[in-house]
Amino acid sequence: MPNPMATIHLSTGAVLVLELYPDIAPNAVTSFLYLARKGVFDGHAIERIVPGWVVDMSYHAFHDPAACYFIPNDVKSGRYLEAVFGTVGMGGYGPPDIAGGEFFFPLADCPAITGKYPIFGKVTAGREVLRTLEGVETRPVSYPGLPDVQINTPVEPVVIRRVTVDTFGTEYGEPVRLSGVKKPHFWPAIQSGQP
Repeated sequence: MPNPMATIHLSTGAVLVLELYPDIAPNAVTSFLYLARKGVFDGHAIERIVPGWVVDMSYHAFHDPAACYFIPNDVKSGRYLEAVFGTVGMGGYGPPDIAGGEFFFPLADCPAITGKYPIFGKVTAGREVLRTLEGVETRPVSYPGLPDVQINTPVEPVVIRRVTVDTFGTEYGEPVRLSGVKKPHFWPAIQSGQP
């Protein structure tokens, strides 16, 4: 059975195609597919670009209560991929917890995050798009609650128009979630009935 694929369409007209690895990071892949099917990523502007480090798609849970959950960290299984250019990883907030849907693209070899955040796929088409994003003009904004930390956000927003997925007939349900974990104060409020 082929691995699931995802296609990210950006407002610039650029496209990123991803192959996802459920055998390496099953919960991260399931979470990504779950949120993509719900349309959580669609219409979201990329929030952080650090040249030589990462393109971070969101650190606000995509401003969507449906993405405000934590999942177990797949790297705890002992099987994980290196965080290198051309891969995609699931971001997180402190061990052992991990964010449920905030994903990023390393712009270089990142040994400091290898084995910390799960790498759950690779870019199979559009790697040059990451280099273009790396060169986008940015402006500093304060990180919520930590005024000494600055985040570089694009001056002209680059928006994820939509994310489409193909699971080749394999069913992926909802991700396994962690309970009782304090959510970052700057995530959107959890609405009644949301996970």
